[in-house]
Amino acid sequence: MPVSGSGNDGGDSTPFPGRGAFVLGKTHPAVTVLGERLVAHGFGYFYKEGPGPRFTEADRSATAAFQRAQGWSGSDADGYPGPTTWSRLMAPAGR
Repeated sequence: MPVSGSGNDGGDSTPFPGRGAFVLGKTHPAVTVLGERLVAHGFGYFYKEGPGPRFTEADRSATAAFQRAQGWSGSDADGYPGPTTWSRLMAPAGR
């Protein structure tokens, strides 16, 4: 099943690919979707070149900032997306 982002702020229905897709240095198409959704939600300033398929420190930092913006802390805001983070990121931006 191909994984692609929505390219807008209307949300995305891509299912959570599992935590194994988000390992620093690992390449996975879902990482691009993650980055696109982080940008749509206002966390694009972590990216120097924009989201790509390799999970980098920029992705982890942007994800952690998004998680903290949800009011989460500690291990709930570690920068590694789980199903709840993914679900919230896939929702239309601004919600």
